Amino acid sequence: MDEAEGFIFKPSTSKTLNAASHSKNLIDIIDSGCELEDISSIIPENLSGNIDKLINQTLDFIRGAPDFGGAV
Repeated sequence: MDEAEGFIFKPSTSKTLNAASHSKNLIDIIDSGCELEDISSIIPENLSGNIDKLINQTLDFIRGAPDFGGAV
């Protein structure tokens, strides 16, 4: 988790994707990942559920992507 957070789940990634008019679903995934550390600190009992939700959002996004749809 820490490694993914350092490489992917950064506000700057979200801003870059937003500026390039990428998919709102992808931006929402990045934003949700950015919030995991806060959730861990503030409401740790919700962390596992939020991680599961993020995984499902990511898998749904990949399944719907034309380049990756059959890969998952």
